[in-house]
Amino acid sequence: MKHLIAIDSDGTLRHSDGTITNETKSTISKLVRNGNVVVICTARPRYHGLRISDEVGLSDYLISSNGTEVLDIKNNNVIMSYYLPKYIIKKIYKDSKRNNLRVVFVCDNMEYVTKFTRNDSQVLLDDNNFEEVLSKKIKQIMVIGSEKKAILEYKSKIESIYKVVDSSNEFNNEIYFSIVNKKSSKGNAIKRLSKYLKISDIIAIGNDKNDLSMFEVANTSVCVNNACTMIKNKADIITESNDEDGVRKYLETLL
Repeated sequence: MKHLIAIDSDGTLRHSDGTITNETKSTISKLVRNGNVVVICTARPRYHGLRISDEVGLSDYLISSNGTEVLDIKNNNVIMSYYLPKYIIKKIYKDSKRNNLRVVFVCDNMEYVTKFTRNDSQVLLDDNNFEEVLSKKIKQIMVIGSEKKAILEYKSKIESIYKVVDSSNEFNNEIYFSIVNKKSSKGNAIKRLSKYLKISDIIAIGNDKNDLSMFEVANTSVCVNNACTMIKNKADIITESNDEDGVRKYLETLL
């Protein structure tokens, strides 16, 4: 049977140091040669997801930014996308200045970022180029930084108003959360790709709360052993941790 296999990236496919073993890449390659579709399903932006897909050897499809976009890589075609309305963008930018927060506005294949940038796909945002942001289609807004108290307080103020996803562990040195369109989720993205490809058997592999929607639409849900308790309670199968190549060990059972 042909499967659509959706795999989360951070904390699931990739080891804690960000690496993916050659053995895992080889196993995924065999599954693809056997007619299965394997897709990275990540909270990361498109440009980051494309790098991971390229490293693994996946050139067909990508789900990025917490399910806000489904991309046909081969034909450079956006299959599905959800965007945030301009009033939310204006409000979050205004709040970022008032509360001195680092905020990332994600569009197509780049990001506008307040305070400072970290890579060539990011543009520093201020009042001089904010109109540029408003002219773009924004898929996701991320609030991120080491100012834990300020970030958590802001999150508590807005999570009843906006759809807040992908919250990080509060014990990390840097914490974050994302705001997306209320229709966006990894689960909805997988359903759309499943319909597009006419593949009904879905396998979802993840480790964190934003992967829960994947599990709700999958025929088989799999989590790595380092997953949060909520995900473990929902998973059909628990494999070994990400640092023990748990994804590869589960995928080999499909071969």
